[in-house]
Amino acid sequence: MKTTRQHILDYLEIKQAASPVDIARALHLTAANIRHHLSILNEEGVVDVIDQRPAARKGRPSQVYALRRQVFTHNLDTLSSALLVEIYLLLPPEERSVFLKRLARRLISENRQTNPSQRLVHSVSCLNKMNYQARWEARADAPRVILGHCPYASILPEHPELCQMDAFMLEEMLGQPVLQTARLEKTPQGFRQCVFTMRRQP
Repeated sequence: MKTTRQHILDYLEIKQAASPVDIARALHLTAANIRHHLSILNEEGVVDVIDQRPAARKGRPSQVYALRRQVFTHNLDTLSSALLVEIYLLLPPEERSVFLKRLARRLISENRQTNPSQRLVHSVSCLNKMNYQARWEARADAPRVILGHCPYASILPEHPELCQMDAFMLEEMLGQPVLQTARLEKTPQGFRQCVFTMRRQP
């Protein structure tokens, strides 16, 4: 079952921008509840305030939110793919995993948290600064991290090794192994997501 925050992200993906009142009406929740979740998503780097609407009556203007993403078009996908071909694919097979681990470490911030739940929260925040639309779920067997957006989807067919890089990033931040259990899996709502499950250490 989807969380309220995931429903909010889904709504913004479709509408591109909306106020808490707009989202509250669509999801049949209170505006105060939606503001609370939007505030957390904003802190995690998933959404941005892009505008303000004047209040209909006396009161505060209503903020307008949108998913954080690049506004301008660019050629970074082509450049990234070319660099991976020139660097990764020319490495001997036995050195490729080491390269991906080094790359993963460069992309993330150090996680100084020792509490497992705090490490998960920090990891999700770090991933969302890189536009993964990440969240985590508690499970009876082990927690799992869900990535609602793949920042590399346009070049992933040519470079599936980027999934391994994502796994290395999570392992580095969480301090324990993870297993990818879904890759761009289609949800009942029609969205695609990747899932990484934490593996219990013996």
